[in-house]
Amino acid sequence: MSDVPETEATEGEDDDRLRSLVRGAMRDEGEPPDVLAGFQKKVRERSGGKFYTDGWSTSKNPPEFTYLVTGILMLIALAVIYELLSDIAGQPDPIENEAAPINVVAPAPRK
Repeated sequence: MSDVPETEATEGEDDDRLRSLVRGAMRDEGEPPDVLAGFQKKVRERSGGKFYTDGWSTSKNPPEFTYLVTGILMLIALAVIYELLSDIAGQPDPIENEAAPINVVAPAPRK
């Protein structure tokens, strides 16, 4: 028998086990796997090419030129629509307010 109680000995073993697990988790194992590309490939194969068939949704670099052209075209479209609708939303025509004539009708005499 040892002088150390069993509870302290098991706590020490648990600490050593926990330290080894943490060291294993913190170890650098290189590049992480590219899960997204594998997922897209698997979905494309299973769907028969229905999903992820275009190149821009699966490419590593986004098509920045396409985004730029689309943005410029949208700004041009908004400017044209604004110019067309600004004539409709002009100033209202002035209204001349005149008092309407009042015809006072006397009450009928009582009999």
